[in-house]
Amino acid sequence: MTQIQTEPSNRETAKTRAADNLLYIAIKYRNALIGVVILLVAIGGGTAFWLNHQKNAETEASMHLSKIAPLLDRNDFRKAIDGSAGNRGLKSISADYGSTPSGRMASLLLANAYYSIGRYDSALAVYKKTSLKDRDLAAAVLAGTGASQSEQKKYGEAAASYEAASEKAENKTLKAHYLANAADNHLDAGNPEKASELYKKTVADYPGSTGAALAQRSLWQMSGNR
Repeated sequence: MTQIQTEPSNRETAKTRAADNLLYIAIKYRNALIGVVILLVAIGGGTAFWLNHQKNAETEASMHLSKIAPLLDRNDFRKAIDGSAGNRGLKSISADYGSTPSGRMASLLLANAYYSIGRYDSALAVYKKTSLKDRDLAAAVLAGTGASQSEQKKYGEAAASYEAASEKAENKTLKAHYLANAADNHLDAGNPEKASELYKKTVADYPGSTGAALAQRSLWQMSGNR
């Protein structure tokens, strides 16, 4: 059976929505993580000293991270990674405050920044070391892994990462988005049957979502309809 190819614009669309999503999710959920250590302080008891240390570390990490936000807003990723005079970069924050919520967020943002400047090996290395409890943030790590693998043309691995991201995410819009990306990568891997299956699942399970709309368009293109 002849494999039906999608138009080049499909790959560009998939890449764009992957890159946009990586940064959006990380920033959206950062505040939810910042309060974790503060809540733990209420436990008291023999861990009070450790908790106080963690609280102070989180405060410092959050302050450093807030100074990076303007750089990310204007897509100055290299400076965000390395920092500048008087300001720590994401690499430094991640290394020195990795046990805090903001430190872990810095790791995710660091991986996203590496991805955004095309350093996919570096991005993958950071993604694979980043662990976040929030399910949507954990899913963002898996999606970032998939995006980096896709750029390295490891489409089968990328598809698996995106499927795992869809399974992990709680937000239905994200679940649809990741599942459509998984289908894109199955198609690029030369597996149109699996791609079609996931496109149809995206349309059926998440009607009205952007992911479903993109999946439906891909199905039309695969069938030769416009």
